[in-house]
Amino acid sequence: MCVLGTAHIAGKVYTWSFGWPAEASARQDQPVHFAIGPTRFELPLNLIATAFQKRQALGGDAEFATLRLNLDWSPGKSDDGDKGWKYPAKIQVDLESNPGRESLRARLDPFYRRLARGGEKRGPAGLKVLTLSARRAPATDIIAYDPTVQNGFIVRCRKDSSSGKARCHRAIVFASGLELRYSFDQSLLPDWRRLDADVVASIEGYQIK
Repeated sequence: MCVLGTAHIAGKVYTWSFGWPAEASARQDQPVHFAIGPTRFELPLNLIATAFQKRQALGGDAEFATLRLNLDWSPGKSDDGDKGWKYPAKIQVDLESNPGRESLRARLDPFYRRLARGGEKRGPAGLKVLTLSARRAPATDIIAYDPTVQNGFIVRCRKDSSSGKARCHRAIVFASGLELRYSFDQSLLPDWRRLDADVVASIEGYQIK
């Protein structure tokens, strides 16, 4: 019994320290196949954000209700007069099978405009901004949207009080019954056109059609 107990503990320590053997032996660029609802994907293992979901994907033809990915995005040449290149940014992407969820854009007129203080303001790169923060408080909660396209780009950006960082959250109906949500640092908002197109194109590139 003592020997079995010791072996069990040793196995637990190995798992906590190094992950499951299948995951430890897998190449991080190994392609994995999975489905989210009726939509199927193939992408490199290292894009999956959590160790638990990596192990599930390695099992072959996994099915997820929701899956989190981490993407590196290179914005390229700076648009603010800086001749250098911007640093790559981390973009968190969630794919979720969730048909019927009301979009942020659908709540813009009946809800967010009524909550906004100070009226509509000009934002970066052609966006309009509504401030949802309380009166006489810093603008730590905003809605930014493209006024030129019906059902176009829209994000909600909030500043976390503990970290001091402001992140923007975007949701898109990617396919029937499948929602693509991604979040990014608010400092990237002036590059919203390129960012939005690149994130969608990236996920489309991993979709099995």
